[in-house]
Amino acid sequence: MFLKSGIEKILSDRDIKRKENLQLKKACENALDELKAEEEHPTVETNEESSLGPVDADRYFLPFELACSSKQPKIVNVALDCLQKLIAYGQLTGRGADTSNPDRRLIDRIVEAICSSFLGQGTDETVLLQLIKAILAAVLSASCEVHEASLLLAVRTCFNIYLTSKSAINQATAKGTLTQMINTVFGNMERFGNTKDDNTVVKEVVEMLVSTIASNEISDEKSEGVRGGSTVGESEQIEDQLTFVNVHQKDAFLVFRALCVLAQKDEGDTNDARNTHLRSKLLALEMLLLVLQNSSTVLQTAQPFIILIKKSLCVALSRNAVSSNVQVFEKSLAIFVVLLDKFKVHLKMQIEVFFKEIILSMLDSPSCPFEHKWIVLNTIGKILANPQSVVDMFVNYDCDLTSHNLFKSIVEVVSKTTRTPINENATVAQKEKERAMRLLGLSCLTDLLQCLVDWFQVCEVTKLKHDLDDSESSDVVVKEDFEKFESLKQKKDLIEHGIQLFSQKPMRGLKFLQENGFVSNDPVEIAEFLLKEERLDKTVVGDFLGDPNDFNKQVMYAYVDDLDFSALDIVSALRLFLEKFRLPGEAQKIDRLMEKFASRYCDCNPSLGYFASADTAYVLAYSIILLTTDLHSPQVKNKMTIEQYVKMNRGINNGGDLPSDYLAAIYEDISKNEIKMKAGASKLLRAAVGQGSGNDKQRRAMATLELEAMSETARSLMESASDADANFVPAQHQHHVKPMFKICWTPCLAAFSVGVQMSDDEEEWSLCLRGFRLGVRAACILGANLERNAFIQALARFTLLTAKNSLGEMKEKNIEAIKLLLLIGDEDGDYLEENWIDVMRCMSSLELAQLIGTGLGSSSSREADSSRQYVLKNTGGLDERTLASLQDALGETSSQAVVVAVDRIFHGSSRLSGEAIVYFVKALCAISREELAQAAAPRMFLLAKVVEVAFYNMNRIRLEWSRIWAVIGEHFNMAGCNTNEAVAHFSVDALRQLSIKFLEKGELPNYRFQKDFLRPFEVIMTKNRCVPTRDLVVRCCTHLIEANASKLKSGWQNLFSVWTLAASDTNMDIVETSFSSAAKVVSEQFKADFPAFIDSFQEALKCLQEFACNSNLPEMNMEAIRLIRVCAGYVASNQEKIIEATRDDTGSVSPEQHVWLRGWFPIFFELSCIINRCKLDVRTRSLTVMFEIMKSFGHDFRPEWWKDLFEIVFRIFDHAKMDEHRSDKREWLSTTCNHAMLSIVDIFTQFFEQLSQYALPMIYKQFAVFIRQQNEQLARCTVTCLESLILHNGEKLTDDMWVQTVELIRELFSATLPKSLLTWDPSKTANGSADPVSEAMTNGHSGNALFSEQIVFCVVQSELVDAVTRIVLGNKKMTEATSQPSPNEDALAKRERDGLFTTMKPSLLLSVCDALGDSQKLAKQFNDNNGQRTLLWKAGLRGSSKPNLINQETRSLSAMLAILLRLLYDKREPDLREEVGKRVLGVVSAALTGYGEAESEARRNAYGPVICELLRECINLPPGLLPVLGEQFPLRLCELVETAEGQTMRRLLATLLRTLIFNKDPKS
Repeated sequence: MFLKSGIEKILSDRDIKRKENLQLKKACENALDELKAEEEHPTVETNEESSLGPVDADRYFLPFELACSSKQPKIVNVALDCLQKLIAYGQLTGRGADTSNPDRRLIDRIVEAICSSFLGQGTDETVLLQLIKAILAAVLSASCEVHEASLLLAVRTCFNIYLTSKSAINQATAKGTLTQMINTVFGNMERFGNTKDDNTVVKEVVEMLVSTIASNEISDEKSEGVRGGSTVGESEQIEDQLTFVNVHQKDAFLVFRALCVLAQKDEGDTNDARNTHLRSKLLALEMLLLVLQNSSTVLQTAQPFIILIKKSLCVALSRNAVSSNVQVFEKSLAIFVVLLDKFKVHLKMQIEVFFKEIILSMLDSPSCPFEHKWIVLNTIGKILANPQSVVDMFVNYDCDLTSHNLFKSIVEVVSKTTRTPINENATVAQKEKERAMRLLGLSCLTDLLQCLVDWFQVCEVTKLKHDLDDSESSDVVVKEDFEKFESLKQKKDLIEHGIQLFSQKPMRGLKFLQENGFVSNDPVEIAEFLLKEERLDKTVVGDFLGDPNDFNKQVMYAYVDDLDFSALDIVSALRLFLEKFRLPGEAQKIDRLMEKFASRYCDCNPSLGYFASADTAYVLAYSIILLTTDLHSPQVKNKMTIEQYVKMNRGINNGGDLPSDYLAAIYEDISKNEIKMKAGASKLLRAAVGQGSGNDKQRRAMATLELEAMSETARSLMESASDADANFVPAQHQHHVKPMFKICWTPCLAAFSVGVQMSDDEEEWSLCLRGFRLGVRAACILGANLERNAFIQALARFTLLTAKNSLGEMKEKNIEAIKLLLLIGDEDGDYLEENWIDVMRCMSSLELAQLIGTGLGSSSSREADSSRQYVLKNTGGLDERTLASLQDALGETSSQAVVVAVDRIFHGSSRLSGEAIVYFVKALCAISREELAQAAAPRMFLLAKVVEVAFYNMNRIRLEWSRIWAVIGEHFNMAGCNTNEAVAHFSVDALRQLSIKFLEKGELPNYRFQKDFLRPFEVIMTKNRCVPTRDLVVRCCTHLIEANASKLKSGWQNLFSVWTLAASDTNMDIVETSFSSAAKVVSEQFKADFPAFIDSFQEALKCLQEFACNSNLPEMNMEAIRLIRVCAGYVASNQEKIIEATRDDTGSVSPEQHVWLRGWFPIFFELSCIINRCKLDVRTRSLTVMFEIMKSFGHDFRPEWWKDLFEIVFRIFDHAKMDEHRSDKREWLSTTCNHAMLSIVDIFTQFFEQLSQYALPMIYKQFAVFIRQQNEQLARCTVTCLESLILHNGEKLTDDMWVQTVELIRELFSATLPKSLLTWDPSKTANGSADPVSEAMTNGHSGNALFSEQIVFCVVQSELVDAVTRIVLGNKKMTEATSQPSPNEDALAKRERDGLFTTMKPSLLLSVCDALGDSQKLAKQFNDNNGQRTLLWKAGLRGSSKPNLINQETRSLSAMLAILLRLLYDKREPDLREEVGKRVLGVVSAALTGYGEAESEARRNAYGPVICELLRECINLPPGLLPVLGEQFPLRLCELVETAEGQTMRRLLATLLRTLIFNKDPKS
């Protein structure tokens, strides 16, 4: 057994016999005797122990304890070895109480005994090694429980062994043991967590009973500890105040506190290799770093540790982080990084102090050693590599109203580091250091951008998971938090802007702050703002407070009144007063400030017995300021002494002196501690160092002073922050990254741009290009368009492709920039939007560079020569010599990697999103337009790529493809119309290829994708007048039909449009080719599948119309019209299919109406266009076909269709509105109009039932228009058509229709009365020529147009009278026929013979008689006015005799007589009999008077038939009606006897007189 053998081994040592070891020897012998006795006479307990396990060695510990303190190395070594084994095997546990001291456990005595073997630096190395093993065994043993003081002793012993041992092995072992022990201690704490042990429970019960008293005591002790200023004492106070859930947590706390205390010790002489203070600090820092790195949730949340870290560790770091020793400095920053990572929630203010006062200050300091800056930059790099830490920093500091903008400051200072100019005069080592700093700074910036990207992407993944979990509430909370921080950031930006304005112009800054609600107009509130706002420029604050303005004085008074100087001596009060601002340089301002200070100081200390009045305090304060300047200003060489200072202040206390001791104490205080602003020394020192004065030794001294000042400032701020509790919010929202990127992108871009532009170091520009990549990536995913644009445009400039004059400077970094730009296009194409323009422009220029780099001048072939000329034209002013010199520089642009990258972009376009591909093709087409715009040598590189992109993306969904093609199609429109034939042909051929592929996909009904796709053919045909190109378009269309006719749907519209445009071409080959294709489609495809052409049917008819109107090919004209007739048959036989095809169309149009709109209407419209456009034979054929179609298919037409149809038909007569003297008008009127009007009447008659309601008013309206056209032929035709329409349909006309008809007749009579013949005056004639009528009729001058118009009116009046006579009375009245009707006579012939007298109402007949009467009266007036007729005759109106209207007068009178005399027989309307009688009387009187008054033979001869007709009708009157003729009628007949001429008249007159004589009533 180990116990016995160990004791025996101690006894066997020869040193045991020494006098000083007698007690040890005796103890060993007693122990052996006891062991031997137990072996010989075992007790029950020992039997049980031996059967269960090893012997308990606790009872035999005394020999080992004495051996450890024997100072004999061998004995100590044996004892320690035995103890280590006994503990390791669980035989020595120390669980019981210590017999020598019952208040502690045996294990504490054991540990103390083991550690007592350490005797300092002289301890034997073997003993030290064994000692380390024993301590480790004790601490790590599962059977031993080493806690609190014993644990600290064990740790301290290992610590001391490491520091004092000369053996590297022992040092390493001690360090490893220490590490293992500390890990075990903190591991136990984590393992037991917050589980309370028994001691803790008991303690809580006791504390609960005396909680009030205990809390008061703790509070008092805490305040005393703070004021004491001792870190160790403070730590002990902390321990007394805190409670621990279990002993393991307290162990960890004690160890942690001990390490913090060790970390705060002075470093001693850093040049001493055996400086244990420095090594102690380094080891303590290393152990702290180990503990913090391995910490988990228990350590990170335990309140005792948080308090300890705040009050002790952070203060220690504030000293060590400015240490001149690089190792201390490095480890301190490493600890800070861990604290930032794991404890930042509790250390918000401490972190701010550390960053602001140490890290940023060092980087910004020009005197800081390179090693320190290097470590700081490395530290920043570690921080920036942690996305959570970076975003947390922004959220908690940059978005906090009162915190420093840490994120912004870090980025700016790191960027500044990377942009330090290269000092060419520096040594190689210095240049290498500067390079290393730049590289490290660039690495930090790239890591920063990488962490922003990573954070956004991680949050995006988390958001997706939340979406899957449907955690809407958490999303709302996160969004609200983000909006809160965003609002805070905006508010902070406003405050900082106001502060910046304040530093420039205080009143302007205050106004801005007031306008934005940060401060009011109240001087008290402004003073409070100036007192609390640390970011204000202290010099400006001092100047503002000292200003003599009344408002400034009020603010200054309020500012000083806010300070409490109670219980402070005047120097302390002055320090408090001046720590917030810097005294102004103007004496008057200082005077005002000191005056108010003295007044306030006396108010706060009324019982102070030193000062007789405030004047004394004022003078003394002023003298203290002077003393400070004298003692601490380097400009003052002869410093003031105490005696001089006391002398200077004599008599200031109302004539008396202040105590000399009092003034001497003030002098001593000021000399040792300068009055300065709070935490302001480092900045002052930095300003002094920055002036660059002095040699290296002086600069090093200033740097040391600056580090000390930093340490002092940081320590002060750390101590003040240790009791503060600031809320730290962990960032969660992904969109925090965007404002962060807005802050950092400018410094990053500046750093990367300088690096690429100025450096040829591959490592440096590679880092910069990586930064560009990450910057673009961040801008893309964040949607930062401005930033993305800046990065990409800068990168594009570094490719040197956009500046042709810089191609010769192409280097490897520029090639890599090209590759990077292409990589961005490939990987981030979904985000580039408008920046695709830059990528495309570089690829376009890259093709030129590749052509140059491939060595075009090396070949003498024609192809190479033409390519060389192509390059020369496209590179501007480069000559061939320069071009040849560029080949070597640009050869790398044709590398496989670059070529593949370009191809990958275009091929990868199919993977772009629906929005991104639109931006892509827009940019592609825009740069392609620039290529094609080069008139000398247009390039087609990107035009070919447009075709490729179209092929790659053709399988996209239709919605996306339509947007793509809207851009590409427009580009093909432009390219196809290019003046360069090669470009146009390439575009057309590319369109053909794309169309064939696109048409293979087919198209569902009601879609229009094919139409959009094929539209470029139509546009090119419209705008490009180049014959070969137009011919190519036509042939391509023909090829499309041959290849994919069955797949075409909406695309037919484009093809017909192309043929329509080709139909008017001057090249007959194009026309014939187009017509051949169109005719084939109409003849074959329409017949096979007419529903497929419903949407394109109108375009097809328009196409045929154009072919019909081409006057160069007559046979084609007739064939085109024939095809239109064929199309009518297709419509008639497919009406149901048209309805079915259009049933889904939305809108107010019914499916049946589509038959008209899409079928019949286009046919008639195009035929009318042919009629209106073409020469006689073509329009005649078209007119015939039009009315044939109406007659053939009109029975299926709806009434509303007829209405629209007549609108079309009447367009034919628009030519009637042409100028009278147009050469083709006469032909038009004599042929087409006659034909059309007669055909219209025929159609109306044939389809009377359908047309009567709609068409009759339209026809009548058109007749009224025609009759006014001053065209005799048209007027005659109109009257003829009117007569025909009434005779054919009169019996079917309703009463309303008859009313319209009679109104039309009266309107025609009224509109054509030649009234101007009665009023014409030769003095008003505009032209005094001899033959004005002839001139008017030949030249159409308006002055003589009256004659032409009146002549036409006269003809129309005559025609109307005859027509009305035939309509009402029939032909027999006109021909005086007395023959009986034929037996085979049809209804129409009967109507023409007998007229429609019996069909018309008597009232309408009277109305007709009114019109005839007006015509007769005007004619009679004209005939009676011999003077007017003479004037007209002399003016040249009509032949050689005077003009007259005798026929109009007599025929209208004859018609009236016939109608009225027949009305006497009519019994349909008895009420009109009296009116008829009056009319008859008047007409008979007019006839007899006219005959009697007729002077000329011609007029008498014209009246003769009228009188004969009158006599004949009177003879036939029944006797009872003769009185109607009036009482004067017989007398008038007697007068007629005197003037009657001609056998017939006299015979009829005699017969009538006999009738009157024999039928006369004898009584009358």
